[in-house]
Amino acid sequence: MLNGTTKNRILKDALNLSGFFFGGYKTSFEKDLVFENGQHITLLFAESGSFSIQYQGLSLSVEENYLCFVPPSVNCVFTAKNQRTRIFVCAFSLVSRIPLDLFDKTFFASGLKLPLLKRLTRATTLAFPNGDASIVEKIDATDEHMIKNCLEMLVMECSNTTEKSSIDLNYPLSGKGQTAKTAMKILDYLSANLHRNVSLEEIADELFFSVSYVKTAFKKHTGKSVMKAFNELKITRAKNLIKQGIPFNQIAKQLAFSSEQYFSKVFKSVSSLTPSEYKKTLIK
Repeated sequence: MLNGTTKNRILKDALNLSGFFFGGYKTSFEKDLVFENGQHITLLFAESGSFSIQYQGLSLSVEENYLCFVPPSVNCVFTAKNQRTRIFVCAFSLVSRIPLDLFDKTFFASGLKLPLLKRLTRATTLAFPNGDASIVEKIDATDEHMIKNCLEMLVMECSNTTEKSSIDLNYPLSGKGQTAKTAMKILDYLSANLHRNVSLEEIADELFFSVSYVKTAFKKHTGKSVMKAFNELKITRAKNLIKQGIPFNQIAKQLAFSSEQYFSKVFKSVSSLTPSEYKKTLIK
């Protein structure tokens, strides 16, 4: 398994931010905003308030302090959820020699992401005072370097989180202290092992706690059992794989379900839809 330093180096070597087009804020939402994404990726950050975005049959809810990436060449519809919504928008093109799992999900602006976003918003508003790169004849070299570095590092940070965005959104930890830290460690362990099955005993051994303590700490801070959360994380991953066109039997195998039938049963118990019914919602 690659450690964090090695993975970051591989990502940095593989990424090439080939261009950026504009950066600025959207604060006025008198009605739904429709835009066509060109041949570039769009970064959207809910600095305050929240919004939803729909494209290609997908609907994402982006809460305050979360960000998402919209893929190239799609038609999008924004809907602000309240009057104080303030969205930072930045469009750029990126070439990567390795696959990046950035789309169809949200990322919480934790860790390095928040200071990177602050630097990015500051640099882009200086470079594009009207939020439109088309009217800027030449970008200051310092601003250009800052924007490029911030975007590349944000992509790296989000690529490193794997299922972490799902964790942050669906299992916000209540409280502080050792039990909260334990609950997050459990979530991190689950998200790193979606490709197989794990037991409470294994988790307890890995974290050097008793099974009883693992169950109690997790329930206290998430309101759910460990295994229920594990199935929900697996189904979140399954939905992303379905969007990519992966056959159900392969998804069941990738996520260590004993059979396609059992995968379908768990999928329906979590999402109230069978995999086939969920797939149909994507093409409406």
